Amino acid sequence: METETRPYVPTPDQLIELSKEGRLAKQELVSFLAIDRRQAYLDACAAIEKQYTVACGTSGDTCLEDGCALDGETCLQPLLRAETEYLKACGREFARLFADPRNRAEAWRS
Repeated sequence: METETRPYVPTPDQLIELSKEGRLAKQELVSFLAIDRRQAYLDACAAIEKQYTVACGTSGDTCLEDGCALDGETCLQPLLRAETEYLKACGREFARLFADPRNRAEAWRS
């Protein structure tokens, strides 16, 4: 029995649009990329996460009165606050990679 890897997104263009709109999590999007391109995508998202963490730590509106508890690490709190914008930022990185069919998982190559 063959399984379908894209049951709810009929075209690559629609998947790209959904990613840019921030409607899919990075854990979902990474599975659509070729294995050798996944780390590049995850690294791009990690850089985005770091930007949110740094901005939060310097904003004065941190989780703790004394500052950020995760000094130098990625913090979940600013990502939760900026959820849609964060998802859109990672989605744009995904779209940039996925636009090239060579970067797609085998089932998505056309």
